[in-house]
Amino acid sequence: MSPTPSTTQRALLGLLSIRPWTAYDLTRQMRRALRWAWPRSEANLYNEVKRLVPHGLATAVEEETGGRSRTRYEVTDRGREEVSAWLESQPPAPPQVELEALLRLFLADQGTVDQLRRTIAETRRQMLERVEEGVVIAEDYLHDPPFPDRAHLNVLFMHFSAGFVRLMLTWCDDVEAEIDTWPGTATGVGLTPGTRAMLEETLAYYLATLDQHARARGAT
Repeated sequence: MSPTPSTTQRALLGLLSIRPWTAYDLTRQMRRALRWAWPRSEANLYNEVKRLVPHGLATAVEEETGGRSRTRYEVTDRGREEVSAWLESQPPAPPQVELEALLRLFLADQGTVDQLRRTIAETRRQMLERVEEGVVIAEDYLHDPPFPDRAHLNVLFMHFSAGFVRLMLTWCDDVEAEIDTWPGTATGVGLTPGTRAMLEETLAYYLATLDQHARARGAT
């Protein structure tokens, strides 16, 4: 029996179900869009797409373009069936956050407040870079969408991406404003007026959300 495809392979099969791609085009499309949901290195993507062929999930055809050869991949019927079965039979894995800046903040008492400031500043720069990329993609979809038949799905995807960027930029502002009141990051700072207010706001949000969903379940 062929091994069960990985989630990355299923994502690649999903892209191939839209249209055939070269490995380069697939990795570029993953960087452009799916890295917001499923970031993977280029080397990993190239290896994963190659593994689709021996398992009968995709075919590979060598092409000559401009005197250079390239491999174009196309999904097979079995590959389409695998994507459909994945969407039907399995609940999604719980959401996870992989955020090095957050990890560095958690361990910031092992370093200095200036190190933490640099971490937050770099995180803001990275998010603003994504804003610039997002402007290009959003304008494409308003004026000349690359996949007009999929706009209803891709815009919902972009809406999440924009919300994530908004969250990250707000978080960077909040962290910088708070740590500017600290003498350092070493243990002993304790609960400050700023972090107490954040904690109270967090608890109020959690309780209100639980109450709202309990009321919604009761109404049904």
